[in-house]
Amino acid sequence: MKTKLGVLLVLSIAGLAAAVSVARPASTDGALQGTVGPGYSINLTQNGVKVTHLDPGTYTITVNDQADIHNFDLFGPGVKESTGVDTTGTVTWTVTFSNGTYNYVCDAHPASIKGSFTVGTVQTTTTTTTPPAALKVTAKTKVTARTVAVTATATKVASLDFGLWKGTKRVAHATAKAKVKTVKLKAPSAGRYVAKITAKAGGRIAKASKIVTVK
Repeated sequence: MKTKLGVLLVLSIAGLAAAVSVARPASTDGALQGTVGPGYSINLTQNGVKVTHLDPGTYTITVNDQADIHNFDLFGPGVKESTGVDTTGTVTWTVTFSNGTYNYVCDAHPASIKGSFTVGTVQTTTTTTTPPAALKVTAKTKVTARTVAVTATATKVASLDFGLWKGTKRVAHATAKAKVKTVKLKAPSAGRYVAKITAKAGGRIAKASKIVTVK
């Protein structure tokens, strides 16, 4: 009698386990949920979590369009699905995602109601920015009587400032915009002077100077 009761108990437990197994809900890993509206919002989620990256494969997407001024437009490699802007309701799509980037937007408000996610391996483009060339300038001088001819040679077109200095006082000045430029500066008297050049271009500054003697 005890043996029969034990067998019945084991069978009952096995039957209960089978029933629980049958009652378990199906996996939702391949199921996505899309919503748009009723306000100015759009979302794509999986099990309640916003989708940012998925593995390649086939997915079922249930879209709940809750506004007749918005729609849910999903597009990317091999996929193009959308609801109507002036309609509401629920639709289900079966799509196959492959490597790449996918976008979903409201076509009536694409600048503000939008989202995106990646699938699998996404190729990225690396942009190499070449830094601007350094600015350099050289100075060359020639003295004729009391006139000092100052030639500036820059590595690019620049705003050039020429000055003839005696000690801490600037006695002559000129400006120009060029890559190579010669200006003539007048010395007020004989003596030792410094011809200074300041070049500016693209936010960079370069300087050069030459000592000259005026007789």
